[in-house]
Amino acid sequence: MSSEIPYSQTDTVHNLSASSDTDIEINQQTSSARFRRPKRSLWPAITILMLLVTGIVGWRIHRRLVSSNVDKAAPLVAPSRLPVRVVEVQTGLAQAWVFDEGTAWPLQRQVLNFQASGDITYIDNVNGTELREGDGVARGQLLATIDDRRQNSSIQTAEADIDVAVNQRNQANASFLQTEANLEKAKSDLVLAQSELRRYQSLFEQGAISESDRDIYQNQVVQAEAALKTAEQDVRSAEDGVRSSESSIGASQARLNETEIDLEDTQLVSPIDGIVAYINIREGEYWDTRYLDTSSAQRAIETAPIVVMDPQSFEVELEIQTDFADAIRPGQRAYVVLEQQVSSSQASGASEQILLDIAQQRGTEGQVFSVSPSQTPGSRAIEVSIRDLQQVRNLQVGGRVYVWIEVEAKPDAVMVPLGTLVSRDQQFYAFVVNDADGTVQRRQVSRGFVGLSGA
Repeated sequence: MSSEIPYSQTDTVHNLSASSDTDIEINQQTSSARFRRPKRSLWPAITILMLLVTGIVGWRIHRRLVSSNVDKAAPLVAPSRLPVRVVEVQTGLAQAWVFDEGTAWPLQRQVLNFQASGDITYIDNVNGTELREGDGVARGQLLATIDDRRQNSSIQTAEADIDVAVNQRNQANASFLQTEANLEKAKSDLVLAQSELRRYQSLFEQGAISESDRDIYQNQVVQAEAALKTAEQDVRSAEDGVRSSESSIGASQARLNETEIDLEDTQLVSPIDGIVAYINIREGEYWDTRYLDTSSAQRAIETAPIVVMDPQSFEVELEIQTDFADAIRPGQRAYVVLEQQVSSSQASGASEQILLDIAQQRGTEGQVFSVSPSQTPGSRAIEVSIRDLQQVRNLQVGGRVYVWIEVEAKPDAVMVPLGTLVSRDQQFYAFVVNDADGTVQRRQVSRGFVGLSGA
């Protein structure tokens, strides 16, 4: 059975559903014959589709344009490149220096000290003026004495003892000569008595003389032998007397030498030709041997009665820490300058190179003379001395000096600032500029030493 579903002109059928129990059939021909379904406009859909297509095409064109612009601009912007500061490499003399402070001393300096205590009774005069610092002195010149009356009295006594001993020796020599003469006479008398005895013995055997006459000559021989023994004993005694007198002279001479040494202990005599560097005594003052302080070289020259020096030769003594002293060898060049010559520049912040230039201009050049093989007990440093100084007029006794020692020099070294090197895994690298394309390349280099300028 068919049924008809009426449609109004304003209704639209979207779906037809069939149930499992009833089949509904629509006679399309009948329906289309009776009713005409209205047609919808396609322009809105077409418009939406065109907008969608246009958007997709435009988005793709935009992406291609952006990608093309980025590719074209990349070589010009070069975001991977960075501006760097370039330093030109130089080739020339490279020097390594060890710097430290030291003290200037005369190579020949003599600290003169009295070995006895007493009042100072004499100080030498130079051109009518009491001896003073800077005066020239000669070797062997007497500069000062303390009270020496006791020593002079002892010398006089020793000299008198020598005179007595000499007289005794002269007498002993004379006695010795006399005993020798007596010995020779005794020998001669013995020979004569023996000869007479032989002659009278022969006459006795012949019966020409009596036995009593022969016995007389036998007694003469016995007496001559006794006289010879006595003469020999006298000679030995005389020899002993000579030796005793010689011993007395030797003892008296020893006492004289001792007293002369005692006298020298009261005197200050210059052992060299030079000048007076320090004088710390005045005539009439009392001097005690305990006044001299030898705890340091500076204290010694400040407390010694007189210090003389040779102004033509100086040496510089300094103590350098072990780490730096390992590179120092005898014969290396050194520059020495007084501290006051560079103190103002140092206070104003001058570089080490500038200070060295000042030392070369105002100081003096020398050489390392010795390097101690052991450390000093107190500072754990190595003692180094500088000698062969070309100019000493700019140095002062006991003056504090600055010293630069050239421990290494390379005439054709490649010099670069220290900050241009990069360290990686205990290796050093430098970045070298390629002028052709404006790029840099990393190269491994061997680091030498650092100079005063940091290159």
